[in-house]
Amino acid sequence: MIATPIGNLGDLSTRAIETLRLVDEVWCEDTRHTQALLAALDIKGKVLRRVDQHTSRADLQALLVGVRSMRQWIGVVTDAGTPGLSDPGALLMDEAEEFPEIVCEPVPGPSALAAMMSIAGGTGSSLYFHGFFPRTKNESFELLTKLKNSALSPNCVFFESPHRIRETWKVLEEWCERAPAEPRFVFAKELTKIHEAVFRGRGIGFLKGLQDQQVDERGEWVFSVLFSKESLDKKAITPEWEPALECLLKAGIAPKSASLIVMERFSVAKNLAYKWALEFQKK
Repeated sequence: MIATPIGNLGDLSTRAIETLRLVDEVWCEDTRHTQALLAALDIKGKVLRRVDQHTSRADLQALLVGVRSMRQWIGVVTDAGTPGLSDPGALLMDEAEEFPEIVCEPVPGPSALAAMMSIAGGTGSSLYFHGFFPRTKNESFELLTKLKNSALSPNCVFFESPHRIRETWKVLEEWCERAPAEPRFVFAKELTKIHEAVFRGRGIGFLKGLQDQQVDERGEWVFSVLFSKESLDKKAITPEWEPALECLLKAGIAPKSASLIVMERFSVAKNLAYKWALEFQKK
């Protein structure tokens, strides 16, 4: 799994270049895009195979069977950045789990997510990465409210396309008007490229200013929504598994059995669920 440049060819590591030279085939999203990258690296005669979001599970399995039987060495790349982050690479890795003989090796490098977080700032050491921002206003409002009121992370990162970025600014502005929050925002476009630009600000005023400016929206966008400690909802939030466990106990299921059911359904630690069940039973 080879990370390729998100804009600046100089970010490609020596190890990545050497790996691309040595692999038997390169699996990629767009053969034309990858061929241009290989040409820039003076790598010729490489077999390219398109493996993208339209590749079926059956086709992926057939490809992996071939890798196993012919003992091939395959380089997997996305059009830009690290395979597996909001691209079809993750689907390939899911299927590869059924082939333990095949070793999956990361060749790390450029990532729009990592590049964004290096300049975004924020509080704490965690982040929530959602991939592309929701496409509808209702989904956006629901997600932002959930993130604001959760303990996941005050630092939230999204991707956005150039033809939707202005609509996203409007949605964020409307959400800020309705929600008692004034988060900080960092918007970056064309990271590592010639026309790289970063815009920082806080709350509704900043979002209105972006929409009023003659900002060239062309290019791929990544942005952060950073909630301050003061804006986060301090109310205790009941985990989803607690009401479920309560219902099981009230139905007469033993604490140990109920805890196992909840553990499997909600991925909660068995000891935590069992302890909660015993305490509820005492009450």
